[in-house]
Amino acid sequence: MDPKIEQALRVVRILKISFIVAGLMFLYLVLKLPAKAAPPMQPAFELIISAFALTNVVLGFILPGFIARAALRNQSSTRPPTTPMQGWFSGCCISLTFFQSCNLFGLLLHFLGARVLVVGSLFAAGLLAMLFWSPGEPPADEGVSPTPMFPGA
Repeated sequence: MDPKIEQALRVVRILKISFIVAGLMFLYLVLKLPAKAAPPMQPAFELIISAFALTNVVLGFILPGFIARAALRNQSSTRPPTTPMQGWFSGCCISLTFFQSCNLFGLLLHFLGARVLVVGSLFAAGLLAMLFWSPGEPPADEGVSPTPMFPGA
């Protein structure tokens, strides 16, 4: 396998592990710090925020394909070309970020006084999405090298 591809896969694996550890640290905060919201949260507001969070999980699985296709289309435009490898890496980072945002919404709802079931469900969705998500195989660069993705590689 090409050393650049191996390096890209290694970086994405490290990012995935780091995001999972950060999600577990947020969950630890939820378990250790009590919510101090005076009035209980409105169920409608709780439902809206939960819907946003779960939409982010779905988008985390869908958006990388759009980004990869956009990177391929961008090669023929007047802007500096983006390699398929750069599009793949950007899609991986965005996926992990969207999954982590579900955990952050859960943390927010905890401190706003939401029900434990809702907060736990959001953390479960975010962490399980990160665990089961796979970055796939990085594409081989097709001779286009505008700027290196990893300087010094």
